[in-house]
Amino acid sequence: MKCAYRLIALIAILGLFISCMDLKINPLDKMESFTEELEQNSANYTQEDWDVAENQYELICEELDQYDYTDEELRHIGKLKGRCTAIFAKHVVSGVKRDLHRFGQEVEGFFEGVKEGLDDNSQ
Repeated sequence: MKCAYRLIALIAILGLFISCMDLKINPLDKMESFTEELEQNSANYTQEDWDVAENQYELICEELDQYDYTDEELRHIGKLKGRCTAIFAKHVVSGVKRDLHRFGQEVEGFFEGVKEGLDDNSQ
């Protein structure tokens, strides 16, 4: 009878240990999948897609922060975060370049308009 109780207790402890490990690994799996998705598809993202991606990234990071990881796992998480950050940064830089180009075109047009206005008024 004691042997049966010990076996049940051992199975329960083992099950609890495995479920805790799954909880710890699950956010890591999510970050890996998210990073791959971002790398493969972000070139076609709309602004709405970028907003959703940013929110997903924050949620996954919050989930990752709830667990303790080994040094190797932490390096892997850091690498994944770095890859995501690089993709987000490229998106921001691309947007800034686009905005600067648009602004430059508007400024150029503005000065052409001022010149035309001054030329028209001098007659």
